[in-house]
Amino acid sequence: MDESHRQLLTKNLTKLRADLDPNTIYDFLIEADVFSFYDKDRIKATNLVRQDAASELICVLCTKGPNAFNVFMRALKSTKSHLYDLLSRAAGTDTHALHARERSAPTYRRVTMLLAKLCESGVLTDLHLEKLLNIKRNETTKVAVFHFVIEFLPKRGPESFRLFLEALRESQQMHVADHLKRWLRNDGHEEMTIFERLQNELQNFYKRRLKYIYPIRWLPFVQFSSTDTCVQRRLRVTTRGNREEKEVTLCKIFTPSKDGKFPKRILIEGEPGQGKTTLCQTLAYAWSDRSDEDISTFDLVILLNAEDFNGHWSLADAIISNLLPVDFGITLLQLTELLHTKNVLIIVDAFDKASARDGILDRMIQGDILRHTTVLLTSRPHCLQNRVAYFDSTFSVERYNREEQVNHVKRYAEHRNIDSDRFESMLDDENVGELCNDPLYLTLLCMLREDDTQRITTRTALYTSIHQIIARNAGERMCITPAEVEEFLLRPLYKLAFTAHQNNKSVLRERDCKDVERFDEVCQVGYLTKEVIISLLQAEAKFQFNHKKFIEFLTAQHIALMTSEERLTWIQNLRSANYSIEVNGSVTEDSFDVRQNESVLGFLFGLLEKSPKDLKQMASAIIDNTHFSEPDPLTSHPIRFSGCGASHQLLRLLAELNDVPAELAEAIVDRCPHINVHRDCSASCLKAILMLGNLQLQSAIPLNVNFGNPCDEEKISFAKKLIECKSIDCSRISIYPRNDRELRYIASELRVGHTDSFPHVNIIDCDDTMRNPSSVAAGLHKKSRRVFGSFGDGLAGLCLHSFDSAYSSLMEAVLDKPLTSLQFMECELDDRCSLLIHRLLLNQHLQKVSVLSPGRHMGSFLTDIAQLINLESLEISLFDSTQEEIRSLDTILKSNKLSKLTIDSYDFTDWHSVVNDCFRSMSSLRELHLINILDLSNLRHLNLQKFTLQSDMNDHKVIALLSNAVRSWHDLIEMEIDFKYASFAECSRQKLFDAIAGCPRLQILRFENLMIEESVIQDICTMIESLEHLRQITLQFHIDNKMQLSEQIKPLCGRKGLTTYISCE
Repeated sequence: MDESHRQLLTKNLTKLRADLDPNTIYDFLIEADVFSFYDKDRIKATNLVRQDAASELICVLCTKGPNAFNVFMRALKSTKSHLYDLLSRAAGTDTHALHARERSAPTYRRVTMLLAKLCESGVLTDLHLEKLLNIKRNETTKVAVFHFVIEFLPKRGPESFRLFLEALRESQQMHVADHLKRWLRNDGHEEMTIFERLQNELQNFYKRRLKYIYPIRWLPFVQFSSTDTCVQRRLRVTTRGNREEKEVTLCKIFTPSKDGKFPKRILIEGEPGQGKTTLCQTLAYAWSDRSDEDISTFDLVILLNAEDFNGHWSLADAIISNLLPVDFGITLLQLTELLHTKNVLIIVDAFDKASARDGILDRMIQGDILRHTTVLLTSRPHCLQNRVAYFDSTFSVERYNREEQVNHVKRYAEHRNIDSDRFESMLDDENVGELCNDPLYLTLLCMLREDDTQRITTRTALYTSIHQIIARNAGERMCITPAEVEEFLLRPLYKLAFTAHQNNKSVLRERDCKDVERFDEVCQVGYLTKEVIISLLQAEAKFQFNHKKFIEFLTAQHIALMTSEERLTWIQNLRSANYSIEVNGSVTEDSFDVRQNESVLGFLFGLLEKSPKDLKQMASAIIDNTHFSEPDPLTSHPIRFSGCGASHQLLRLLAELNDVPAELAEAIVDRCPHINVHRDCSASCLKAILMLGNLQLQSAIPLNVNFGNPCDEEKISFAKKLIECKSIDCSRISIYPRNDRELRYIASELRVGHTDSFPHVNIIDCDDTMRNPSSVAAGLHKKSRRVFGSFGDGLAGLCLHSFDSAYSSLMEAVLDKPLTSLQFMECELDDRCSLLIHRLLLNQHLQKVSVLSPGRHMGSFLTDIAQLINLESLEISLFDSTQEEIRSLDTILKSNKLSKLTIDSYDFTDWHSVVNDCFRSMSSLRELHLINILDLSNLRHLNLQKFTLQSDMNDHKVIALLSNAVRSWHDLIEMEIDFKYASFAECSRQKLFDAIAGCPRLQILRFENLMIEESVIQDICTMIESLEHLRQITLQFHIDNKMQLSEQIKPLCGRKGLTTYISCE
């Protein structure tokens, strides 16, 4: 529509709203091909009042073609003549002017040619032609054609229809003929049903669009066959409660569960570049050509991107706008009915790019709409934590293993018709190994290796190389110098990317770019793709970044150009701690993970590698914000699992450097932490630890390793590299052997207990085969001797967890080792085991002893423990203690040598009072963990730094005593209280909160199983706000009004550097 006509309608919108009845002109607009039935249904489906429906009609009309205004005027002339006169006077138009415009249009010429062809073929007689010409003179050409199609053609027989189609083709109206023919079956008999037409249209669309995969969207010439080139991906089951962690192939994700139910909500998570979009396209293509039995069971497959929902008010609306041709001819109501009645798979890719207010997706995930329809979503990790409970199955895209890497490069080489040797040799390069695990990065590496033999070892180097290629091509194409490309094209692009990233957008509108000079040239660089969209009143262009990873790379480029002060301000404003709020123990209301920031930060580290001063400034800020130098929270549990969280952020960022500059090394040495390597530490984290280990540091970094189960060759290789690092002090390693043979192998490979290896070892029995009593008869004792025979004489610490008496020979094998630490956790002990422990406790080198096993009495060892002159830490379970055991405990406590004490007891004998009396003389105690001990009157005499209490809190006296004690602990750093869902008076609770609020150094606070009322929420918030040094808070509540709790607690989650976990039931 002409801009002048659009402005005319806008200026007269008030008068048109008042008098226009849309129902009287829909037919005119549809007959003239200005409106489709979809447009009519969309307006009517909103159930607007007449005036609002009239406004909506005008808005839609303004988006139509150049003839829309003329048709609308003719409709007004027949239905609302006064409105016709109003607009005619304003526009200076009349019927003659309309006819004059029409005669000059291409449509007029095509219709004249059509009528001539119909006369030649005998479809029209002279009488028919004369009548049509009269209509044409008195009305319009389109009205005459419409009269022919409705009145004449149906009466002339089937041969006339064939001749009519030929006449359309010969009069340059091939698209009309094809459109009419699609409404007929191939044999010319009954019409296809709406469902069959839709299924056929989608299958043909997917076959045409998805035959080739474009893994690098900004390089459209790089394409791979969907069936021949792409490597089959592995998905790991991550569904909550699934302990198998098995791997499945793509199409097996639709397999029913053990109870026979098919999953209706499926989530696939993966990092950028892992191939999530390719997986979605592969599924849709497999359905279109019926190449897979599982996917072929669906009647329809709908493939949409999360951004396709933007601006649409229903799923059917989004499907019609994004997947179907304009002239397909299906109404919203028809499509909605098919979505409810057919077996449909809806695939939504890239949820992380969805609008924050996208109600359609949220309602679909939660099952408020299409509850019984299968919905599959893909997303980056950590973006759906607050909705993950709605999914029946969750999966993560596994990174490439060696076999998949080889398949990838071979298929790439075959596709490019070159030898694959140069690519396969690249896979053996340790410096690039991590990048080869990701399909996108591996494809980029192959492209660069194809043109050059340069070695690329980091993501930043990879994207910088691609960036240089794009910039060089842009300069050559536009005939400008590299300096001009950088100044006039790239820097504005960096700023646009930075703004988009700050607002979590990947699409820019014209209004976002209006202040950018030479924007048309900026678009031609290659990072932005232009697409014309239709808004209510005008056509508008949108500009989309080709990949979210490049938004982050360009954002980092912008930040790298900031001044040091500006860059530091940006870093300080980032969230630096994780938080999570859960309701009913599963549904996450809100959450954040610091890793969401790390893509930009990683690129920034890589870009500033040659600016050591700036790197040091950034690293120092990150060390402060993420508590890099702080140890993990301590606990009585020796194998506590801790994620690769915020405190490891600096490590993950260091992996983007080729070398650690001396200035940065100094900043790290000054704040040298105790590092714990966890089972879920990323490859970047592990790489950085090795980088630190190879630095010439003033003192070695103490390090513990817990790889979890299984401990594969890759993990063993990493541990061996740690041992070789001169600046790493390997302290403790936790092993989860699946059988005695694996235990023997790991112990031998890592040389545990030797002077150049780990002096402390935790052995956790995680497999039932390790607890098979029949294995004893098979010579288990002899094998166990050989296992510990491979441990060096420098073995200083042993912890056995979850073992039974079948492995008593392990204890016997270390009788001659100079142990300083001996721990037995949750082990089943027979008489032989007890005898061996008594012998082990004769070792006067022991400083730490743990005999903890809930429900079992370990007091018989107290007499031996009391003889240990170097004892500093004791953890023990006590039940039904004898007087001799109580006297031994009294001796141990009054010696005032313990810095840590843990007592687990369900024994309510008089030894409780003995423990309480001893508190007066235990000035050396800094860490105390009590389970089911109620006599706390002398706690106030202690000077604790860490305290844990698990006990029945119904006794208000206990709360009062605890409150008094906490007030006296000015050095308290960490505290955990498990309330066992006990209820107590509000005044007692208030005293405890006030006492905790007065702990100036408290850093870690955990409340578990706390029953509260709404009135207490504000007291908890006030307490947290007063703790200035608090860096971790865990609150597990039981409360009736969960929404009230969530709304009041949420503001605390924004507190800088405070890791927050809140769960309310």
